[in-house]
Amino acid sequence: MVPVIILLGALIGGVLVVANWNEVVEWLENLLPQIKQKLEGIVKHSAKLFSHIKGSVFSLIHKLYYKENAKFYEQTTTREIDESQVPEWAKAALSEEETDVTERYKEELQLEI
Repeated sequence: MVPVIILLGALIGGVLVVANWNEVVEWLENLLPQIKQKLEGIVKHSAKLFSHIKGSVFSLIHKLYYKENAKFYEQTTTREIDESQVPEWAKAALSEEETDVTERYKEELQLEI
């Protein structure tokens, strides 16, 4: 009995779709751009959320915790600075593609590498 009801429903549904084919196509043509617009909004907001979460996670990763003489220390290894605080030689090096600044940093920090 149940298979007969399912078959009858599919048959009636098929007849209705064929009889109103132009309306079905028009409805789909109106629906698809709306779905695309909503998905673009979701992707945009998801990217913003991911960017915010990524920034928070990286700020946690860049902190170093250690214990010395029974005291705990937190050392932040990176921080955001104003452009005016960056030396001119570093700005020039950072604006170029794939620049090796090892020698310049060795001089600035007086290191031997």
